[in-house]
Amino acid sequence: MANTLGVYDPIFYAQEALIWLQNALGMATRVHRGHDKEPQQKGSVISISRPSTFTVQDAPSTAQDLNTGSVNITLDKWKEVKFKLTDKELSFTTEKIIEDHIMPAAYALADDIDAKLCALYKDIPWYQSASSPAAVADLTALQRIMFTNKVPNRNRSLMLSGVLREEFLNISAFSQWQGAGTDGVNTQKEGDLGMKYGFDTFANQNAQTHTQGVAADATGALNGAVLKGGTTIAFDGVTAGGTFKAGDTFVLAGNTQRYSFTADVTADGGGAVASASITPALVQDYADNVVMTINLVGGVQSLAFHKNAFALAMAPLSEMGNQLGARIATITDPITSLSLRSRIYYVGNSSEVHVALDCLYGVKTLDPNLACRLVD
Repeated sequence: MANTLGVYDPIFYAQEALIWLQNALGMATRVHRGHDKEPQQKGSVISISRPSTFTVQDAPSTAQDLNTGSVNITLDKWKEVKFKLTDKELSFTTEKIIEDHIMPAAYALADDIDAKLCALYKDIPWYQSASSPAAVADLTALQRIMFTNKVPNRNRSLMLSGVLREEFLNISAFSQWQGAGTDGVNTQKEGDLGMKYGFDTFANQNAQTHTQGVAADATGALNGAVLKGGTTIAFDGVTAGGTFKAGDTFVLAGNTQRYSFTADVTADGGGAVASASITPALVQDYADNVVMTINLVGGVQSLAFHKNAFALAMAPLSEMGNQLGARIATITDPITSLSLRSRIYYVGNSSEVHVALDCLYGVKTLDPNLACRLVD
C-alpha cells in the first residue's frame, strides 16, 4: 500500500524550488537555453536549436540552407539535493519548510549548474590579462577583441571574480558621481557595477582558476599538414616532456584565429605531441611546419561572453514511481526552459519524510569566438 503523505505537495515544492533556482542562477540566465519536452535519463543526447548564421552573396544568389540546424547536447549531469524532515519540522508551516529547506536546496542546484557553465572557459581561446589593479583599459581591451571577432553588441555579459569586482568598484570612474553620474551613486549603494562598456556585469564565486601547462619552449611547429574543419593536430619542437593543459591556448602562423586545447597533452622525449584535440575547428588549411605559438597563462578566469557562446539544456525527469510509496512531480518553465523534479517519500525504518529535488542537464560551448577571458 502506498504511503499517504498528506499535505506535502510535490508540485508545490517543485514550483517553489524552480522559482528559487531561476533567481539564484548567474551565468545560466545569460546563455542560450534549450530543453526537451519528453522525460529523459542521464546520458541521453538531445538536440536543441542553435542561432542561425548567414553569408552575404552577390545577387541574384542561391537560397542558403538554414545554418541554425541543431546542436546535440549530452544530458550527463543528474544532480540532486535530498533532505529529511524530522518530527519537529513536520509541524512547521509550509512557508517555514520552504525557507529552511526548499530554498537552500534550489540554491545548491543553481550553484552546481553555474559552476559547470563557468568551467567551459577552457573552450575559449581568446584572453586578456587584467591589469593589477584592474583598470578601465581592461574593459576596452575586451571590447576590442570582441569587436574584431564580430561579436554582436547586444546580449553581452561580463562575469567577474571577487577580486576583479573589488578592483573595479574602487575605480572612481565607475563608483563616483563625477565619473558615472547616478550610476556611480547606485554602485556605492548597491555594490553593483551594472552596465559597463556594453557589458552586463555580475560577480560569480564560481569563477574558475586555470592552472597552465609547463614548457620552457612553448613555440613549436605543426607536424603534418591539416585541413580546414579539423579538430586534432600534431606538433613538435617544444620542450621534451612539456605539458599543455585543457584551456591553454595557441595561434598558428598565417591566421589570427586562436585555438584552445580541449584535453591535456604531454610532449614526448623529442618534444613532439602526436595528437591534440582543439577548439574551434581549424578555420583554414595549414601546411606542415607552420609555426605554433602556445600561450601558457594561468589565473582566475573571469569571462566576457555573448549569449550564444554557451548553451544550457535541460529535460524533465521521469515521474515513474508516483504514488508507489512516493509522490513525484516534475515542473518545466516554458519560458526559461528550466526543469526540476520533486520527490517526497516516507522511510518506515526511521519514521522520516524525505524530500529530494533533482534536475537533469548538460552544458556546451556553441561558439568559442563569442567570448573572451579576463585573467587575473
